[in-house]
Amino acid sequence: MLDWADEAYWSAVRAKANADGEFARHAKFWEATVRLGIGHRNFRLRVDRGAVSPIERFAGGMGVDLAIQAPDEDWDALLAAQPMPFYQDLYPASLHHGFDVVGGIDDYCAHYPAIRRLIEIMREVHAGSGRHEAPATPSAGQFEAATGRYVHLPINGTTHRVYFEETGTGDVGLLMQHTAGADARQWRHVLEDEGLQSKFRLVAYDLPYHGKSVPPTDVPWWQQEYRLTRDFLMAVPIALASALTLPRPVYMGSSIGGHLAVDLALHHPREFRAVVGLEAAAYTPGGFVDEFNHPRIGNEFKGSLMYGMMAPTSPEAFRHETAWVYSQGAPPVFKGDLYYYSVDHDVRNTAATIDTDICSVDILNGEYDWSGTPDAGEELAAMIPGARYRTMPGLGHFPMSEHPDRFLAEIRPVLERILAAG
Repeated sequence: MLDWADEAYWSAVRAKANADGEFARHAKFWEATVRLGIGHRNFRLRVDRGAVSPIERFAGGMGVDLAIQAPDEDWDALLAAQPMPFYQDLYPASLHHGFDVVGGIDDYCAHYPAIRRLIEIMREVHAGSGRHEAPATPSAGQFEAATGRYVHLPINGTTHRVYFEETGTGDVGLLMQHTAGADARQWRHVLEDEGLQSKFRLVAYDLPYHGKSVPPTDVPWWQQEYRLTRDFLMAVPIALASALTLPRPVYMGSSIGGHLAVDLALHHPREFRAVVGLEAAAYTPGGFVDEFNHPRIGNEFKGSLMYGMMAPTSPEAFRHETAWVYSQGAPPVFKGDLYYYSVDHDVRNTAATIDTDICSVDILNGEYDWSGTPDAGEELAAMIPGARYRTMPGLGHFPMSEHPDRFLAEIRPVLERILAAG
């Protein structure tokens, strides 16, 4: 356990924060007095537009703008980056796991990227390091294999212009669905895997309203709140498979895409030979909240929140890339996607009726994911007769984009087994 009374630790945290370009960028407009409650001890610091004052022990009480408090053991778990639910970052949904935040939730979310980075600096000082393996740099002038196109898909009486990218020469289609609020860029590394290209026709697509799939022109979508429903989401891969002439493809998705895998196996088993759900669960309530589409909270909050859902040992560049994609989504889309994730998806009473002899089901959840937790994935697979489950070590909520090499090592055997089964 850390010695929280050690002045050298807090001096190192302050020095690192004041020299950190990422913290300075996020804290540019943050002016606040912060109390860190660690067990029965309290520490106070002042942040003034990126500059951190000396961090001092004090008696507690009033006079602070924000307080973050938890028992010793929860702080220890957070800073040691243990693969436990809700310990990778500080988000209000985690408060029943030991952490409590006192202060305006709007201000907390508005400055969350700086708060997240400050906690990460505490972790780095504790661990003695904050950098992880860097991905390989492609050769200059190198072309990638993926090619992109648009297709007009009729879905629920409206024609949607859907963007997709594809690679591969295999006979079996593999449709890949991104997470909430994001787009098909999350699959760019999987698309380039030569081993999979020889066995599959790989297709990664942007859902309507996401990425390059802009909203339809014949619907006044701006007059209503965007909400992603189960029926609409199920219709997209079915329509795409039909347009691309992919007979009974394999479907694979993460987060909302992982949930969708189970709904497809339940409601459309004969359309797919197999589904692979990443970061999936039977039911995940609580995410459809106003903080995800609020005039005082920008998209950087969403990206920073997603950063904390990845394994802290994944390559830093890929974690930031994943968060960058989130910061580019249309403001209402992430919250609207969570309507499906947290409200319209619930298979607790129906998962047992899935026939895996018709459509096989694999569930894989990352050990660092505090949303689609390993426990939730294993529980879901246990509900489905014949389904298979695996916890992916060293991976979080975005396995395909946060650590592509590690994810590919996990998913290749799964996809090869599906092919072998015919």
